[in-house]
Amino acid sequence: MTTEQALVSVVIPVYNAAGTIRQTIEAVQQQHCRAHEIIVVDDGSTDATASVLQSFGAQIRYVRQSNQGPAAARNCGVRAATGEFIAFTDSDCLPQPDWLCQLLRGFTADQIAGVGGLIRHATQGLIGEYVDVAGFLNPRPGAHSEIPYLITANACFRRAALLQAGLFDERFRKPGGEEPELCLRLKTLGYEFRRADEALVLHHHRQTVASLLKTLANYGEGAFVFGQIAPAQRWQRPRARLARLLLRLPLFAQHVPAYRRQFGLVKACCFSLLDALREIAFVAGYLRGMRRAA
Repeated sequence: MTTEQALVSVVIPVYNAAGTIRQTIEAVQQQHCRAHEIIVVDDGSTDATASVLQSFGAQIRYVRQSNQGPAAARNCGVRAATGEFIAFTDSDCLPQPDWLCQLLRGFTADQIAGVGGLIRHATQGLIGEYVDVAGFLNPRPGAHSEIPYLITANACFRRAALLQAGLFDERFRKPGGEEPELCLRLKTLGYEFRRADEALVLHHHRQTVASLLKTLANYGEGAFVFGQIAPAQRWQRPRARLARLLLRLPLFAQHVPAYRRQFGLVKACCFSLLDALREIAFVAGYLRGMRRAA
């Protein structure tokens, strides 16, 4: 049996996403490689999410839990799953029709624990375009060209490998940090990851600068939690790092020429400023994690 014929459980954590979760489920239902099951874990939503999910009836497996965060919700889905592979996406994503097929084709060897694809904006806008250009939601090669971790908005794992590693650490209560931490444990067990550029998911990126920076600050807080769990990942002198970034902020225009060639002057200025603010927000989130842990 080829990997494309394997049983794949699609796990979708959801929290207060009544406006988008229906489209996500329908996109999964339209896959060329059919999912064995679609498991949607409602992480204690307080909006109309439950009503939307119940309308699918037996087409999905609907699990509800108290609000514990996306890491715990994914774990709940993995434990409930019966497929050999677990494909993850998020409740504000639209997997494209060949998504599952392309992810499964990446499992060319037993030591490959996971395969991740690319994420692009689902709605037009400057912020969405910037997120695509920056590429921080996509698997990116590390120092030795290996993929260090995958983003669960668009990733598929061997279920046995996830269980062997102990699943996601539920101390991560917000999105951010739980994926690198799990993938580090998988790599320690001898597993590897692959990137499948044809496995495409469209994502409703944040549409304002404030919402984008809030998300990035949450990622920074997750990086602090990661360092608490794995001391080798702790930052040295994070306050000094923030001070350096703030001092460099007036110099953001130095990156404008690189962007201008492709995007024009106005977007080049915006993207250069967002580069600087992105780093500041991430470090500020790390420091927020430190304060909350003190």
